[in-house]
Amino acid sequence: MKHLPRWLAIACVTVTAMLVAVGTVSAQQQTLNIVVIHNNADHPSITAIVKGMNDEAPHFNARITYFDPAFDPQKQASMIADAIARKPDVIVVNAVDPTAVVQSIKKAYEAGIPVIMHNANCAPEGFKYIKTFVGVQSYDQGFAVGKMMVSRLGKKPANVIFIGGKAGQTDYVNRVQGVKDAWKTEGVSTYKVLADQPADWSQDKALALMQDLLTRYPKGIDAVFACDDPMALGALKAISAAGREKEIAVFGVGGFVEACKAIKAGTMAGTALQLSYLIGVYTVRAAYDVKMGRLLPDKILAPTAPITPENIDQWMSSCW
Repeated sequence: MKHLPRWLAIACVTVTAMLVAVGTVSAQQQTLNIVVIHNNADHPSITAIVKGMNDEAPHFNARITYFDPAFDPQKQASMIADAIARKPDVIVVNAVDPTAVVQSIKKAYEAGIPVIMHNANCAPEGFKYIKTFVGVQSYDQGFAVGKMMVSRLGKKPANVIFIGGKAGQTDYVNRVQGVKDAWKTEGVSTYKVLADQPADWSQDKALALMQDLLTRYPKGIDAVFACDDPMALGALKAISAAGREKEIAVFGVGGFVEACKAIKAGTMAGTALQLSYLIGVYTVRAAYDVKMGRLLPDKILAPTAPITPENIDQWMSSCW
């Protein structure tokens, strides 16, 4: 490989440094006003998203205001209307109901205020009103868990339970579909879904739901897939209390530290990493790009990786 002449290399470094400096000054000259309407603010994943946004905000001179409608679609509509009245540079929305939110984001679009969906997308009819969706590779997360299930259960007949978040939300739908597609890819047609029920991303609700399912199915449950780790831990608590932890393999999504510890201890079968912090980081960056008039992809997705008893030591430092 030929090397650049020393004088040209120095010139390139100097020009690069000047461009970085100009970009930094430009970012600092303008305040980036963002209003975020998210959900379940005390959930570990949402907490991680907020931390990511807050940590990234100073790099873009961003001022962020948060609202939490607590999974109430009407409250979310009201909060989006309030956000429109504030006239921020960008409104960020985590949809409570993918279909119900469309009218609200349409109003923002008509008011000339860009909208970014994050963590939970709107229904397809709303895509024309948004700039991008920032989230995770939720389908890939489900696919990874589906492969874990086959590795754990084999290809013999097995009964599986799905515990989801809010009905219709992006991550719930994608993760369940990913699991089922992984079964097909692995050549498994012998698994039966006994139940597919939402627990609203709540550990307590997942615990109560699992207690009911254990009563309904006193035997014959082979695996549980909860669409996030806190719900998986709630299900695991109910299963352990019933003395059925050796009978039922529990899988989650997230990389929540308590779930990682359970995988390390052998009481939980596996999870798929969710870098929620990066959703927050990517959202601020996308908002800045929107303000600067830059072209964005339809989706900006944080990566994932399977976490199993075999590789937990490798990923423990990434658990949150």
